[in-house]
Amino acid sequence: MIVVFIILSALAVLVIGLLAVGRLAGQLAGQPRAAVYDRAEAVDFVADLLPDDVTAQLTYDELAQLLQWHLDYLEERGVARAQGVENVASGPLVAAEDDALAFVIGKATEAGLEVDDVWVVQVIQGNENYLEAIGAIGSELSMPEDPTGK
Repeated sequence: MIVVFIILSALAVLVIGLLAVGRLAGQLAGQPRAAVYDRAEAVDFVADLLPDDVTAQLTYDELAQLLQWHLDYLEERGVARAQGVENVASGPLVAAEDDALAFVIGKATEAGLEVDDVWVVQVIQGNENYLEAIGAIGSELSMPEDPTGK
């Protein structure tokens, strides 16, 4: 009789465990995949988008550094965050492209990296394309109407 009780208890635990795991797997399947920035993948992605004259003069290490500085700018603006950091904004966050360009060019100048401004614009656009491709950023929001009617 004890053997039957042990077998029934083990089956009950197994069924409860399978139901719990199945329910959790179903919940996770319905959620969007987390966007994770893969630096090596981003460098390859952006390099493929850049014109040949740029890739002929810009090394992969320099490209990776420009991408990192763009991410640093986004993190300073609160748009990006390190993995595991749970800073959730209360409203829409805006990062101006001109400010990003100035930030990255400033960092390049500080580091003694000689890059053309047009290259930096193309790298930033490529990085934004990569961020869109992995689902890290969404489409541009329309501005609300001015309540004063101006």
